[in-house]
Amino acid sequence: MNNNYRLNPWLSSANSYAAGVTFEELMMKYSFKREEILRLAGNESTIGASPKALEAAKEALLSSNYYDEPNCEELMDALIDDFKDSTPHINKLGFVIGNGMDKVIEHILCLSIQAGDTVINFSPTFDFYSFCTLKMGAKVLDLGRDEKDFQPCVKHLAADIDRHETETGSKVKVMFLCTPNNPTGNILSLSEIEDIAKICEEKNIILFIDHAYIEFTDRETFEATKIIHKYPHMVIGYTFSKAYGLAGYRVGYALMHQELKNIYLKYNTPFLCAKPSLKAAKAAIRDSEHFKKIIDNNNNERPKIEQALSELGFKVYKSHTNFILFEISENLDEQKKLAIYEHLDKDVREKDITGAIMEYLFSKGIILRRSKATSDYAIRMTIGTEAENQRVIKALSAI
Repeated sequence: MNNNYRLNPWLSSANSYAAGVTFEELMMKYSFKREEILRLAGNESTIGASPKALEAAKEALLSSNYYDEPNCEELMDALIDDFKDSTPHINKLGFVIGNGMDKVIEHILCLSIQAGDTVINFSPTFDFYSFCTLKMGAKVLDLGRDEKDFQPCVKHLAADIDRHETETGSKVKVMFLCTPNNPTGNILSLSEIEDIAKICEEKNIILFIDHAYIEFTDRETFEATKIIHKYPHMVIGYTFSKAYGLAGYRVGYALMHQELKNIYLKYNTPFLCAKPSLKAAKAAIRDSEHFKKIIDNNNNERPKIEQALSELGFKVYKSHTNFILFEISENLDEQKKLAIYEHLDKDVREKDITGAIMEYLFSKGIILRRSKATSDYAIRMTIGTEAENQRVIKALSAI
């Protein structure tokens, strides 16, 4: 790394965060119009945002020459009202708002770690945890996941923490646990989360539960709001980007104990979210009909896609989210591979069968997301509408 600018030396160990293929890339490469492209790669809702949220954002534009509330207090109050019936001891807790959940994650790390400290991760999972940790000069202790069901390897968690701290002299300060997990779609039970929370509490480790996809599963059974009041070191992160269809508005939030919230806000950057985004988020909470439309579409379509992909011969992993992870068989014989390559343009007839199939889908105006962190043969598909999903299945069927 050229360090003429006296940049932090640990930047050389941190890879840049890789976003997925964009509309613009396919428009340029294949001359598509934007409306011809189907992007099911970012786990966004193709149904779109609530009309009430869009109207609220539009109204907020008229007063956008003024800042909104410093800490987004109005949205905090709306979230408390939304969660009060499902969250025991809500009076002990509070919400913070961020410019996407990413900013909440960054701020939690800023409050708790110094260069040389350690953050625990369970990959494959959301890349941003490691990216942000390394960016701040801390270490990542990646304990991994089981290869068969992608459950985090926590059987010897306490011993693993003790051994790492003894051998490296680096203190474990934060642990990230994504459930349901991205990109694998699997989920932890409440009892499993609580077992981990107990260890984190004993060792003064902040446990960040990423619930970005919790709305797409049985919240009564799996949501950590049922137990957070017992664990002051627990933080639960959420987003408006997925189930509320507001990805472009960039609003995330987190639930935590009041004591930590007070510290968080004391050192937080004020006015993090744009006024139209905040008003849209508040309106989206109150539009239960549109929210139900997105959830129902997902729950109806997910089993159909799982079945269709299985029938095509893919290995499909059980999902509790708005996406599905599936794999091309790594044992495809050469004759089958050649048959697939015959359907592809010459410039993508390479030995990377997954890359070739992805490029074929791109040529048809379909963007899915390759998941190399999971395996060389893995692809992640966001669940769209029935017509959108059938377009993908039809394209895959052709090859």
